[in-house]
Formats: sequence, C-alpha cells, structure tokens
Amino acid sequence: MNTSTTIPSMPVLALDTLLKQRMSEFDISEESKSQEDKYTECGLDASRIETEQAAEVVQPARQVRPWVRYFARITDIFLFSLSVGFLLGMFAPSVLDLPSAFLTMIILFVWIFQESVLLANCGTTPGKWFFKIKVRNSRGQKLTFSEALNRSFGVWSKGMAAGVPLISLIALLSSRSKLKRDGITTWDEDGGFVVTHGKVGVLRSAVVTVLLLGFYSLGTVGSILEEREDFEFASNSVESQEPFVQPAKSIVTGRHGTYSIEYDPSTWVLKSKMSNADAEYEFSHDNGDAYAVLIYERTPISLNVLEAAAIENLKSVASDVKVLSRETIQLGDKPILSMQYEATIMTVPVMYHAYLSSSEQGTLQFVTFTSKSLFDEYRYDCNALLCGLNLTSSELQTPNETDRVVTKVENVKPIVEHPKAANDINKADSHSLIGLAEKWLEN
Repeated sequence: MNTSTTIPSMPVLALDTLLKQRMSEFDISEESKSQEDKYTECGLDASRIETEQAAEVVQPARQVRPWVRYFARITDIFLFSLSVGFLLGMFAPSVLDLPSAFLTMIILFVWIFQESVLLANCGTTPGKWFFKIKVRNSRGQKLTFSEALNRSFGVWSKGMAAGVPLISLIALLSSRSKLKRDGITTWDEDGGFVVTHGKVGVLRSAVVTVLLLGFYSLGTVGSILEEREDFEFASNSVESQEPFVQPAKSIVTGRHGTYSIEYDPSTWVLKSKMSNADAEYEFSHDNGDAYAVLIYERTPISLNVLEAAAIENLKSVASDVKVLSRETIQLGDKPILSMQYEATIMTVPVMYHAYLSSSEQGTLQFVTFTSKSLFDEYRYDCNALLCGLNLTSSELQTPNETDRVVTKVENVKPIVEHPKAANDINKADSHSLIGLAEKWLEN
C-alpha cells in the first residue's frame, strides 16, 4: 500500500494577481503626477511650454488687409481731429491758425495716448470697431495700457513717421510692403500682437463708402479754402449780408475814362466842390450823415501794396485802426479788394467800407464812411453806391475835363449852420475822414 504525500502547489495565480495589482498601483501613481512634475523630470520649463501651447491655440491664420487697417486708422484720426478742433474752436481758437502740417503732427502725437486708453479699456477704437478689426496680445487677451501704449507709439514712429510730410508717406508705403511680405507689421511683431479681421457686411460697406467720400470731399474743400489767402466765410462778408442792388440811374465817369459810377441821386448827392484836392468825386448822403470819396491815380501799384498804404495812411491820422473784414471779389475781369475797417478820429469811432483796385490803368480807391453808431443804418446805401462802380480796360487819349459828370451837380448844405463849425467839419472830412489815401498820394 503506497502511501502518498500531498505536496501543496505554488500559488501561481495568486502571485500573478499580486503582480498585476502592483503594476496597476504604479501606473495610477504615474498618472496622478501633475503635468508640471513630468515636465520637471524631463528638464523642461512648464510655464514656457504652457504659454507656447496657449499661443498655438489663439494664433489664427494671419490676415493681410493693409487698406482696411489704413482706413480704420484714418477714421479714428478724423473723428479725433473733429473733437479736438471743436474744443480748440471754443476755448483756444488762435491755435487753429497754426500751419495745418504742424497741427496734424500734434494731433497724431496726442492720439497715441487716446488710442492706448481705448484699447486698454474697450479693447478697440471707433475705426477698428467699424471695420471689425481686433488687436490681442499673445495670450489672446485685450491689451493692457502699457502694451497698448507701446503699440501705438510704434505705429506713430515706425508706421507714420510722426506725421512729418513726405517722410510719413514713405513710412506708410514701407509698412505696407512689410505687411504684404511677412503678414505682420514691425510694431505687432515686436510686441507679439495679433490682429484679426472680421467680415464687413453690405451695410457697413455702404456706410464705409459714404464716409470715405465724405472724408475726401472735406479734405478737398479744406485744401481749396486754405490756398485762398483772401477767403472769408459768407457770414463774415459784407457783400453777402446785403441784398441784390439794382443798377442806379445816374452815372458819372472818370476823367480818363477808366471807370464809371452808377448811383441813386435821391440817396447820394454829388458835391460840386471837393474838399480833397486829390479826389475826383465826393458824395454825401441825402441825410448828411454818410460820405464817400473816390481817388484815382494813374500810377499802377500792386493791390497788396495799395492795401498796406491805405491802412498806414489811416493810422497816421487816426487811432485804434482795426480791419474787420477783407475779401477779394471780381468786378468784370479785374480783382477788387473789398475792405471793412474802423478807426477813431478825434474821439469819434468811424466805420469804413472801401473798394480798392489796381491795374495797368492805375489805382482806384472808392471809400464810404460814417460814424460807427450809424453804420447799420447806412450799410445798405453805402454798399449800393460801391456796387455801382464799373471799371473799363482802357483810358481816354485826352482827359475829359468839360463833360466828366453826366448827372446834375447839386450843392450840399452844411450840417451845422455856424460858418466856423461847418468849416471845421469840412476840414475833418478832407484831412481826417478821407486821410487814408491822401498821404500816400502826396508821397
């Protein structure tokens, strides 16, 4: 009888199970490690890798639209210029008299800070919002103030050359070439900024077209007005304030036939005896409180010199001379300088409205005047008399001495009955009130 001894078998299955459990726990511990620990074990910078991964997420395909970006910036600058111009017109209008190129450079510099505030707080500007342009940093966030200031300063210095004429145009063309070639501008590349574009719809496209046409029209009109040295708005023009004046029925002609004057004899009385020896004609209003004198000289000088001489001569006999308005108008084919100015003569404020003309036939000064307190009352009549002036392009070979006046000559009664007082007034008329031309003619 065989006796067998039972040997217990090795727990193979149990050992395998234990090994699998141990391996499973090892895998779990590996998975539980943070991503940062794994990067550290591999000798990598976790923060740098995360930044690069975020940049890869937000970095879109670069869109190259130089004209859209240009028009967006032009819109911003135009709207900002309107605001600045309005404020300066109210509080510091003299600043607007500075050269336009210098004003443009100042506005572009100030816009750096305004744009930075808008980008940091609103994430956009009016022009960028309208053209659906977004500017973000490398993290896909809107710019901080320091980032926005850095970018705006880069655009001002590298993209617009501080607005210096001609150089700014070269800078713009260079920046456009850089954007077309590399898909990014210098200032965006330096700061790591990302510019994206949205689709501008039909409505916005129509509005954009209207805005661009409006900008172009305003710029064209502004350039024309700036080039016209003698331009004044119609609201400041004396002629524009007067109604249309019908031609008068009475006519007088100059001694040399270079001019004629149409006037209303019921309003203006022609003096038979001139108080100014250099005057060819003198008029007084029917009421006796407004006057006119015409002085003609055959020596031609430029219109600017004639104007300066008239003002200087008036300053020699009057004080507080102030030019209120000046406008160059056309009388036929000849330019006429229409001036309105005031002065104080013997403590009396006097208002003048004059036509000055100069051509090959000589110079002509046609001046109306009255006291300042009565100017509004006689404004229309003085303007009607000046509008009656007509110039011819040639003069008579022989001066017309005998029949130079077509209408009947009437004497003017003195305003003051006392002979001495009337004589003093006549002297004031000839030496003071008409003194603006007399001194120049004597010299």
